[in-house]
Amino acid sequence: MLKKLSRYYHTLKLLKPIQIRYQLWYRLRNKFLPVQYPEGIKAPNFQKLKLVPFPDQYTHYLGENHFQFLNLKQNFKEEINWNYLGHGKLWAYHLNYFDYLHQPEMEWETGKALIESFLQDPQNRPEGMDPYPISLRTINWIKFFSKHDRYPQEIVDSLYGQYQVLTKKLEYHLLGNHLLENGFSLLFGVVFFQDEKLIRLARKILKAELKEQILEDGAHFELSPMYHVILLQRALDGYNLLIHNNNELQDVEQQLKEVIQKMVNWLYTIMFSNGDIPMFNDSADGQALEPKIILSYAQQFGFTPKNIELKESGYRKFEAGDFEIVADVGEVGPNYQPGHAHSDALSFVLYHQGKPIIVDRGISTYEKNQTREEERSTASHNTIVVNGKEQTDVWGGFRVGRRAKPVIITDGEDHLKATHTGYDYLGINHIREWKINDHEIVIRDEINGGNKESVAYIHLHPDIKPVKIEEGVFKLKSLILTHENLTSSAIEKYSYCTGFNKKKDASCLKLTFDKEFKTHIISN
Repeated sequence: MLKKLSRYYHTLKLLKPIQIRYQLWYRLRNKFLPVQYPEGIKAPNFQKLKLVPFPDQYTHYLGENHFQFLNLKQNFKEEINWNYLGHGKLWAYHLNYFDYLHQPEMEWETGKALIESFLQDPQNRPEGMDPYPISLRTINWIKFFSKHDRYPQEIVDSLYGQYQVLTKKLEYHLLGNHLLENGFSLLFGVVFFQDEKLIRLARKILKAELKEQILEDGAHFELSPMYHVILLQRALDGYNLLIHNNNELQDVEQQLKEVIQKMVNWLYTIMFSNGDIPMFNDSADGQALEPKIILSYAQQFGFTPKNIELKESGYRKFEAGDFEIVADVGEVGPNYQPGHAHSDALSFVLYHQGKPIIVDRGISTYEKNQTREEERSTASHNTIVVNGKEQTDVWGGFRVGRRAKPVIITDGEDHLKATHTGYDYLGINHIREWKINDHEIVIRDEINGGNKESVAYIHLHPDIKPVKIEEGVFKLKSLILTHENLTSSAIEKYSYCTGFNKKKDASCLKLTFDKEFKTHIISN
């Protein structure tokens, strides 16, 4: 009971008062006076929009009411069930986003028919009328209209009605990327409808949230590279909208311009030479467009990427010889919204000769289940587990209780040393140090305090088949790993996530030691 109370205390104590207030208000309102879609609403005048062509989306609509999201297919045959939960809530959300309107082969008549199917009964679309799907869908519909220069009045009226619902459901109870997405949707509504209420809300949310959520070094503050790419694309769409159409939001346009350049620089810096991003925290293949595509989109508007010094995000990138390494010495995430965070303090990923060697396993689900907890756990990352305990208490799908706080000790061009508070409650301290040169990476771990057992985990890409040469010495294709002060070593299997609901078997090194441990990664 005390453990449960402690977990709730650490989970709730850092929430903002506005989150608690809106959580209570929305729950009460949903029970006694739920927000209704306004039937029969008529939209005011709107302006036809001009937009520079935006990147094509992945193909998710397969034709004839057949969809594929999160690597799961569903054929609705005669009639689309817009409330379908057979593959989970996130799948239903994707169905209602309408991103597929922008896949390369999508024609006007097909897209219009899908929209009209949704509009047959918008009042009874519980998933579709949640604020996050509304936010993405309204943007996608407006972009689709602009691309084809067609604006059916019935659909325009519905758009206006959906904005009325969104303004009553803004995600102040969550904040973070959800509220920012609400703001970008309102921005499209503002420019399209020139509505005074939407103008006030869009300006208020975007100016505050862009300042809050984009760190000084350009990272999105939830510290998921995947969400960074998604939100950079959304920011670019917003900038595209503002610079090509009449509006009264020049202040937001200028702020977006400054923010986008920072985000572009951060993405360009943290990206590996082959175009991959490190899959830290909640990141998965197939959800965001490829970083190179987004950077190309940015360059259309004059945003030229450049390498920067990573600071506030807590990520550090090193390049030496054929090595590329990104280390995570950052916070769990924003204190009041760590829902996409993992228990991964002092983890790292390594590429050699442009190919992944040591990787973050990624995620395969957002469902609240054992798989989700395992993929967020300390042992699923390239760091140290002490006494079988978690550095950070990740639980409940998107909850975080007691959390590790990293502290950087030394921060240099080829040298990084840091610790974290995740095991303070055990009276134990973990210090990790990286030293990098053209031919070798040395990682030194030191455990101080009353530990019984320390285990280092190294997760290898599925293409890497480790060969144990002798105790503590492994060959990984063109690299040799040697370890000092080992108690034991083993090669274990784990599931590497190649996207939601999609995995590959891969190998993990499990290395047990006592107080001090050193890893040498040598280019063979």
